[in-house]
Amino acid sequence: MLTRKMLSQGLPVLWTDRLVLRSLRQNDFGTLSELFSDPQIIRYVNRGNQPTPVRARRLLNQIRSSSAKLESLHYGICWKGREPLIGIISFQHWNEQQGTAQIGYIVSRSCWGLGIATEALRRMIEFGFTELHLSKVEARCYEANVSSERVLYKSGMSYERTLPSFGSVEHDVTSESDTLMDVKVYSMYREQQVQAIMESNLQAMVFDKPQVT
Repeated sequence: MLTRKMLSQGLPVLWTDRLVLRSLRQNDFGTLSELFSDPQIIRYVNRGNQPTPVRARRLLNQIRSSSAKLESLHYGICWKGREPLIGIISFQHWNEQQGTAQIGYIVSRSCWGLGIATEALRRMIEFGFTELHLSKVEARCYEANVSSERVLYKSGMSYERTLPSFGSVEHDVTSESDTLMDVKVYSMYREQQVQAIMESNLQAMVFDKPQVT
């Protein structure tokens, strides 16, 4: 089990079939600034009706501050064998004593529709349960963010509840008008992940079993 004290020495690198999840470096913040300056990317992030550049700077400052205090664990998402970031995924509001954390992610628009978010999310959740010994992982998305909700569902998370009128988001990225939107809360418990792994292993055993003719 990894503790906050152990992680103060650095975050372990996480791998998937196509991706590398690694700790953020100083030269990554220029890339993150570009990502956060895209109105379509930040539309459902860092809620508020401030201009996109202001919200982007605020988000960068929050990442720097929470990383330094290890209140959140921020991982850069990269293609295997390539250095530039294509996104970021984080455990936020990490409570080591209670074993809970909230997960969130941002992926470059050029990588939308490639399954990157789902792949990174599944690996991060696995890391949370096996290495951080979390008992529950929670995620939130605006009701209008259908794509993100689909990612949470495909990652094995279950709908839990709705928070009414949680902040404001741009109703139209070309418009200045804002609208209040409900936020959907998804979650996964360690027992769910263990059960999913057991079912996956059982299916693999069935498919691998030689057929008798």
